[in-house]
Amino acid sequence: MNPTPFFIVGFQRSGTTLLRLMLDNHPEIAIPLDTVGLWAAYEDRLEAFGNLATDADARRMVDALLAEERIRLWEVPLTADGILSLRRRPGFPGIMDAFHQAYAQAKGKRRWGDKDPGNMERVDRLARWFPGCQVIHIIRDGRDACLSQTKQTFGFDDLFECADCWREQVEWMRRIGGILGPERYFELRYEDLVTDAEPILRRLATFLGVAWSPAMLEYHKAVKRSVPDSKRHLWPLLNEPPRKDNAGLWRKAFSPGERAAFEKRAGRILRVMGYETLPRATGGYGAELRSIGMRLWRAVRRRLRR
Repeated sequence: MNPTPFFIVGFQRSGTTLLRLMLDNHPEIAIPLDTVGLWAAYEDRLEAFGNLATDADARRMVDALLAEERIRLWEVPLTADGILSLRRRPGFPGIMDAFHQAYAQAKGKRRWGDKDPGNMERVDRLARWFPGCQVIHIIRDGRDACLSQTKQTFGFDDLFECADCWREQVEWMRRIGGILGPERYFELRYEDLVTDAEPILRRLATFLGVAWSPAMLEYHKAVKRSVPDSKRHLWPLLNEPPRKDNAGLWRKAFSPGERAAFEKRAGRILRVMGYETLPRATGGYGAELRSIGMRLWRAVRRRLRR
């Protein structure tokens, strides 16, 4: 099995799950349902498991992880003995690697990847756990990503706080990508993926060192294998081929004032990524824009009080 894992990252609601399914449908690649920060949380609890100083400590951690809902949602048969037998690395990374190897073996695959949008803020950990690991960063127009978040029960409910966070995370990840270099960092846009997936997936296959497989384009026929029924409601379109009309939804949803206010917060990076924005010297939205400004000020005050 290829010893170097890869990680899919992206701002919430930017297409990380779509990309995960495409790659997971490759005959050599296995990417389980994301664990939503579980690995970092367990590393933070190392003292509770004796810093994994003994085999008994390692078994206690493996048993605890096997009881976690996010691991059970992988829906593959996993045992403590089986996972411990796959440890190839010392310490905590060895536990994480063994879980992913066990998942990949259960799927008959040789290369494992991990998808967790929260890892955009944990790339330092990923590099420490797995030196030489690769990172795939999917970027979606922040206006669509934030619009989608405000419709969920998680994430941001304030559009303009979301704009700030989208800008910061995308800029941060792109800077890290510049440090990692082209052999370890791959960047793509969600809009390009849903418009013409094959060229991007071919480049991704080369980046990951696997042969091109048209199975990646047939991901929608294998959704039940990759997404538990209890989580399907989060991604209602996964059982369909990529939908071009799922890009640019903000155009109908945003008022002129909301668009102007969002682009004031994140316009520079939107333009860098090739997204259309209003001319920079724009205005004239009157009372609506002043209302948006007051909402922005209240959001800033709330953040300062934290």
